[in-house]
Amino acid sequence: MLVPRVVAADDAESLEYIFDGMDIKFLERLMRTGLKQTDQSTIMLDIAVPVISSFASHAQIAAKPRMLERIPTLLNVIGRQLPQVSNEATQAVCRIMSTDDGAESVLESPEGLIKAIDSLGSADPADGDLVSFVDFALNRLSTFANSGRGHGLLSQWVELVMTAAALFDDNQQMLKFELIGVLASALEPIDQETAADADTQRPCGQLTSHTISGCVSVLRQKSETTQYADQALVLASHLVRLWPDCVFTDKRRRGKEPDDQRKQSDLILRLACIEGQSSIDSMMISPPPAKGKPDQPRLKRGWKLPFCAEIAAGWLEWVARWLDEQEPESDDIDEEGIYSAMGSVQKLAAAAIGFLVDWRDRVERDQEVLEASPTVCLSTVRLLTQWLATDPKLHSDALPLLTMFTRWIKERPEHSTTLQGYLRPCITFALDTCGIDEGKFVKDLQARELTHTRGEGMEFASPWVGSIEFDDLAYAVYNIPSDEEILAKRQG
Repeated sequence: MLVPRVVAADDAESLEYIFDGMDIKFLERLMRTGLKQTDQSTIMLDIAVPVISSFASHAQIAAKPRMLERIPTLLNVIGRQLPQVSNEATQAVCRIMSTDDGAESVLESPEGLIKAIDSLGSADPADGDLVSFVDFALNRLSTFANSGRGHGLLSQWVELVMTAAALFDDNQQMLKFELIGVLASALEPIDQETAADADTQRPCGQLTSHTISGCVSVLRQKSETTQYADQALVLASHLVRLWPDCVFTDKRRRGKEPDDQRKQSDLILRLACIEGQSSIDSMMISPPPAKGKPDQPRLKRGWKLPFCAEIAAGWLEWVARWLDEQEPESDDIDEEGIYSAMGSVQKLAAAAIGFLVDWRDRVERDQEVLEASPTVCLSTVRLLTQWLATDPKLHSDALPLLTMFTRWIKERPEHSTTLQGYLRPCITFALDTCGIDEGKFVKDLQARELTHTRGEGMEFASPWVGSIEFDDLAYAVYNIPSDEEILAKRQG
């Protein structure tokens, strides 16, 4: 009882000496007895939990096996929502989970945390501490699961996140909006490789179905929940990034999926495109900034655009790959549904082109556009290049942007690799529409460094291929010096 009051919190050596010399199971018995009491008395918990919290404040103690064994009981204390001790029990578990041994221990036996997540449904709406704990716990466990050490526990991780997703889908109270951030925080640390491994260990279809359904429900609500609608787009973009096959697969086949599941898949794309166009419209009406000042008011209006663009680009990328895998004469492809969805994406892509051209004209310098907001620019370029890789009709509208993209690649090396990856598909598409082999075209570009000839005898039908802008872009994407650079080098 004296440990929290007498031993200094930063005296790790003394705390470890006491911990190693005492019977920690005594504290365990106190906690279990306290949890069995029906009169809401917390005397025994008041004794045990602060002592354990003091020990857990140092990583070298928190990761000890005898501390890891206390996690289930501490989670029961948190789930009971006893104001006097829940806060200290929460701090203790968070400190233990902050160690890799602690995170591994929780994932190996996730039942206690699942109960704590389930208890959110019956918690006091004003009690934000439990939501904050679940938010921290899922984010920390996601970070661990994404590491090499945590890959073997991805099945348990999916179960934990799915529990929160089911609660998000079913709940219609304020908790629904709070869980948007919790789920987004849980998915953010996961990369695509880990997501694929997780789907192999335990299929993530139910997780994505619950989450998409909840996102659609939020996006369709009235304007007073706009801030939550924006967060729902963030959450949906994570799902599209991680499990596009779970979000979209077979939704383009007739009769293969339940109608409600098809509708949710279609709705999330359409709502994202609508929100994206609204975001662009909001930025377009924003007055131009004073010369030399950042365009912050405009960017503040359009912070959700990157997530809308990522959802639309993810769908384009997925549907193009999916169609390539189908039989040419397949009768069960829902062509009408595909064209209808593409119409929504086309409107967003056309708006994005107008937005970038207008922004460039306003600031009068290509570099300032990218410097103002790399996230907005890069996500918009990804959407455009995915669209331009499937539809030649927008090429002429996008021509004014090619010079700007080329300069970004050359002058901003920190973004050049990403931009090159985004732009390569539309160059390949432009070549394919003219029946030109990409490998031969690249060799021709490389040969120009020796011959200094610009496409002699090559007549291209595409509005991109053969234009000065396209050649410059191709040089930049394939890391080949332009004619002007070669001449300057020779003259130098």
